[in-house]
Amino acid sequence: MGQQSSTSGAPDWYDFPDTVLHFRSMPEFVVDLRKEIDLATRTLLRQIGLERSFGIVTAHNPMGVAQPADVNARLAASLQIDVAKLQATHRYLDACSPDRSHCEQSIAIVLELQSLIVLACRYNQLAIFWFDGDVFWIVPARSSNARLRLPASV
Repeated sequence: MGQQSSTSGAPDWYDFPDTVLHFRSMPEFVVDLRKEIDLATRTLLRQIGLERSFGIVTAHNPMGVAQPADVNARLAASLQIDVAKLQATHRYLDACSPDRSHCEQSIAIVLELQSLIVLACRYNQLAIFWFDGDVFWIVPARSSNARLRLPASV
């Protein structure tokens, strides 16, 4: 979700607001976090079981540092096992840059916010996406940045 900054080598928090979520559900659909969430998107989220608040977590690229594909695949498989143990409603998606040059396998999970942050910390993630039923937020996990309401231009 966040990509490595090219100048300082530190993760660039501000790539997160440009994320486009590609839900692998029936029907498949896209949520562009650069835009306000409309009624049609809320309806699609409800149709796939994401009726209220939920979070989105990935295991890819811990601390925003790019990993080889095989490492990310192992991390994603481990996260899937951990999520299955929770027995919480969840849906698979890809969190991507707008041009899809960078995508991270992710999971939308219906769980309380603090539990999602703990899960993200277990996988050394900087942040999660949180949908509060109205808007998306970037919520820090292993980052000192403040939470950010999306779209960031609002």
